[in-house]
Amino acid sequence: MLNTHHLVTFKTLVETGNFTQTAQQLGLTQPAVSQHIKKLEQGLGASLVIRHGRTTELTHAGEVLFKHILNLEACYQRFMEKWQQEVVEERDQQAS
Repeated sequence: MLNTHHLVTFKTLVETGNFTQTAQQLGLTQPAVSQHIKKLEQGLGASLVIRHGRTTELTHAGEVLFKHILNLEACYQRFMEKWQQEVVEERDQQAS
């Protein structure tokens, strides 16, 4: 199973393109960011990024993972909206 913290780290790395900025945004050390990416790569069996000094480039596998992370976020958002409509509002109405 993939670690959601590692996925957040990967997404932030893609958005910043930089390990240092990713670490700063997430309140992590740069070695921790590297470790998260390494564990994702090990878990998925594919290299996700190519390091070019201070910047990164996505591999094909990295591009696929990034698209799926965005899809997962959208799915989660839809779920939370439905949950609000179907459960929370119903519960609040019953309590009134």
